[in-house]
Amino acid sequence: MLNILILLQGDVMLEALRSQTLADGVENSLLEYIRGNNMQIGDTLPKEEDLAESLGVSRHIVREGISRLKALGLVESRKKRGMVMKRPCAFEGMRKLTEANLFQKQDRKELIEMRVALEIGMTDFIYAHKTPERIAALRKVAGVPGSSVQDCETEINFHSALMAFAENRMVIQFRAILTEAFAPLYEGDMQPDFERKTPTHNEICDVLENGTADEFHSIMRSHFRPYIDSEIIQKK
Repeated sequence: MLNILILLQGDVMLEALRSQTLADGVENSLLEYIRGNNMQIGDTLPKEEDLAESLGVSRHIVREGISRLKALGLVESRKKRGMVMKRPCAFEGMRKLTEANLFQKQDRKELIEMRVALEIGMTDFIYAHKTPERIAALRKVAGVPGSSVQDCETEINFHSALMAFAENRMVIQFRAILTEAFAPLYEGDMQPDFERKTPTHNEICDVLENGTADEFHSIMRSHFRPYIDSEIIQKK
């Protein structure tokens, strides 16, 4: 009896592995189909039954392959249209890891570095797209005037609004994920040294409005200096 159970379990495992392998192949075939047909946002994929017949697999396997494309944010289901191409989020996998709070402390340290590098690196693009209206809106979320220390929500709102100047969708998505990933920075033992005086949000707005691009880059670097110099970054 035990031998029969072992054989049955083995058959189940082999079938699961076979289905997994087929789904991998279908996923790759679907991606190749999308590339080969130069499909754009809003284009519709063929029906499940047509894909199953064309690829020589069951509809179940096709459905699994399509679900993987959905997980990538590449397609979405639309009523009366079926599966439709959409503009994907390039960082979907990272977003899910962040939401599940699966990053370790060392990962978060490295994400802090990425966030600082990203925001300082985008200063030229932020400066190039500034407008009086945007700067006025930015001042409204700058927080307490004259203070280098703001609460977490104010920090997020200000820097999110600032990065939006760059008009780069991927950068905005990536920065939002980074912010959520290192949110514990504002609580617990990852707290950086905020006693050090740094340029305030309002001073950043002043330079963005009246200064040069180089001056804006300089003040942003000074603003992030506590992160760059802190033990969070320096001690690996």
